[in-house]
Amino acid sequence: MIHIYTGNGKGKTTSAFGLAMRASGQGLKVCIFQFFKPTKLVCGEDVSVKQLKNIKVVKCEACHPLFQGQATSNKGQGKAKKAIEKMIKDVEQAMLSKRYGMVVLDEVINVIDQEFFSKEKFLNLLKTAPQRLELVLTGRGDISDIEEYADYVTIMIDKKHPFRSKVGARKGIEY
Repeated sequence: MIHIYTGNGKGKTTSAFGLAMRASGQGLKVCIFQFFKPTKLVCGEDVSVKQLKNIKVVKCEACHPLFQGQATSNKGQGKAKKAIEKMIKDVEQAMLSKRYGMVVLDEVINVIDQEFFSKEKFLNLLKTAPQRLELVLTGRGDISDIEEYADYVTIMIDKKHPFRSKVGARKGIEY
């Protein structure tokens, strides 16, 4: 089945990792692909999943150009697009390999919405997802073309958040 966790609220990645941990606890092998998380940022979930034998995390070689101070740079966009195209090939292999019972694509909705990868090619990838696989998609952006393939759609609503009061990201809570 295909799961979508989206919206402007907090908790998309947290929910995906929680589901991955639950699946791991029941013996499923899980592969998590993180598209835009900076590789140098050590998040609490990174530390926790290293202690679990059934979960593998793969981070993209290039994080979002915004994190590199290149939000409008063609160079930053091009580098990210190439890294994402390479990663999508790895995603396809993981999906079709029968090795994993769950594959998580963290922030893939951003990837599609911000045109780092072709929406048409991504929809074709969704169509090839094996019936036995749980596929989890997270991120912010337009899901109108994607949600018809989903079995679960959860929208996180940002009703209130400390960020608006100038409270920065807190270790162990936001990362």
